[in-house]
Amino acid sequence: MGLHVSVARQLCRLTVRSRRQLLGAAAAAALAITAAGCSSGTATTTTTTTTLPPLPPQVYAYVTMVGTGANLGLGHDVIPIEVSIGGTGPGAAIGVGTYPDAIAITPDGERAYVTNYASNSVTPIDLLSGKVQASIRLGSSAGPAGIAITPDGTTAYVTDAGATGTLGDTITPIDLATDKTLSPITVGPGPQGIAIAPDGLRAYVADAGAIVSGQTGAFGSTVTPVDLLTGRALAPITVGNAPTGIAITPDGSTALVANLNSGSVSPINLANDVAGAPIPVSGAPIAVAVSSTEPTIAYVVDTISKQSATGNVTPVDLTSDTAGAPIGVGRNPQAIAMSPDGKTAWVVCYDSQTIVPLNIRTNRPGKAIHLPGGPSAIAVASRPTSAPTVTTTVPAKRGSSTNKKK
Repeated sequence: MGLHVSVARQLCRLTVRSRRQLLGAAAAAALAITAAGCSSGTATTTTTTTTLPPLPPQVYAYVTMVGTGANLGLGHDVIPIEVSIGGTGPGAAIGVGTYPDAIAITPDGERAYVTNYASNSVTPIDLLSGKVQASIRLGSSAGPAGIAITPDGTTAYVTDAGATGTLGDTITPIDLATDKTLSPITVGPGPQGIAIAPDGLRAYVADAGAIVSGQTGAFGSTVTPVDLLTGRALAPITVGNAPTGIAITPDGSTALVANLNSGSVSPINLANDVAGAPIPVSGAPIAVAVSSTEPTIAYVVDTISKQSATGNVTPVDLTSDTAGAPIGVGRNPQAIAMSPDGKTAWVVCYDSQTIVPLNIRTNRPGKAIHLPGGPSAIAVASRPTSAPTVTTTVPAKRGSSTNKKK
């Protein structure tokens, strides 16, 4: 029969510049002042400008806040957190729509797009300035849930899970050059997660069915491939019960589907769109991610269930399709995102009100970052830094070698 996990709206699934000092800049400034004080008004000086190696990129996690307790579903913020070594931590909240359910960042790291489930909209954020752009409306009963952006950064695709009393069955493309919506594409019932293949030719949509409280109908059990060149949905692929999260391996060969009510992950061979045998995991899987540095391991987020009172993260070996030992990260984990260098998985733990770094090499969690207010979805991106320069001014020596004292 499998698991049965009831979810009330898939529970819990900007720029802040760090105060960095350039090494040697203070010493160079002191040298320039000293040199200026020792030179005469007519002395010839030599100015040298040196370009130092660029600093490591700044890495930010962007976490949506959906509220807690009686305010669950009323949250309306995104919190930027600098998670670089020596970073400044959480920054000022960015106001978006109500119940920000998912977030995706453009490949250049300059913009984020947030789906607002209760506001029926998508909010663009300029990450360089931290300013919110005009919301993109999706209709009064859209229920935007998941979002994915094409590798070339031209289009975002938003799933319509439907609102209370309605069941969505489309995904909506958004032209990111204009932030205008295009014609919706019909997929399966209650679409939640969405992933786009690395070549940008196809999207894969998890058709979860009626998992939102107040919706009528059955739980879904399919993934719908979508040809992005033609905008046509292809034949659905049968997976487990209530598929929610989905991720594609870096080489584009396999999609991994988190089956919330089956306690399993379904691997799909993208060469022929055939699902393999489901892989059992310890809990109710809701999200999944694969690192670029360890592409044969999938990390599955398991929410609280009969099998796990706290939830966990389960590593799955894709070479043998077997689950490893569950990893405790915090209570009721809901979402996961990989760092740009592929070395760290960041896990959102809703009940613990934290995000937790998970070392991909050791599978050990690091120090949690406290984030009160209902953390839900997460995206991680880096921001390149420019190469710093140091300018030194040195006065010419007075006299010459022939004027030495006897």
